[in-house]
Amino acid sequence: MLFRSKEYENYKKTKIDRYKRIRQLGEKGKEGTTYLVETNKQEYAMKTFRKQKSSAMLRKEAELQSAAASVGASPKVIDIDTVSKYIVMEKLDRHMYDVMKKNNGVLSKTVQRQIIAIYKKLDQAGVFHGDANLMNYMFKGRNLYIIDFGMAKEITTSLVRKLGTSTPNLSIMTLGLVLKLRELGSPSTSYSHLVKYLSEEQKSQFEL
Repeated sequence: MLFRSKEYENYKKTKIDRYKRIRQLGEKGKEGTTYLVETNKQEYAMKTFRKQKSSAMLRKEAELQSAAASVGASPKVIDIDTVSKYIVMEKLDRHMYDVMKKNNGVLSKTVQRQIIAIYKKLDQAGVFHGDANLMNYMFKGRNLYIIDFGMAKEITTSLVRKLGTSTPNLSIMTLGLVLKLRELGSPSTSYSHLVKYLSEEQKSQFEL
């Protein structure tokens, strides 16, 4: 659908006004900003995108997150608008990274087990997340979820062939997270359980 400039701005305003913005959540990201919003007395997280983000890419991101949410690996998608460029989703409580900072950089074995469970669920859902950034893990209560599907891909036959594994989250994301934790200076106990899921080749190559 094509809009003249004024019509487009009015459309955006009508759609976004459905959600009352309360405050910004976290730092502004490379693709956009996330806000705490309210509608019908319910609070959600609204991830807004730069206007240059293609509608097809935004729709694909929402679809992949929905697939991950269906197996309990990520927050549920509530609404999507490819014109106003936003995705509204279930609100989570706090970042895993903030919990780690309060715990002197330590990632407990309980949380490590939850991370492995998330990776297995993603592989089951056919979604390769592709970004092991520590800020992409958030809690709701005691349950851990993964967010930000901007780099995610569907696990297809060609992707399996390219990456050399049918479980890229477990095989690749685990390694990426372990390396990030080590780079951060976290003690080895913060990734001792994660390392168990790495191949002998990976352990040898990265001296883990």
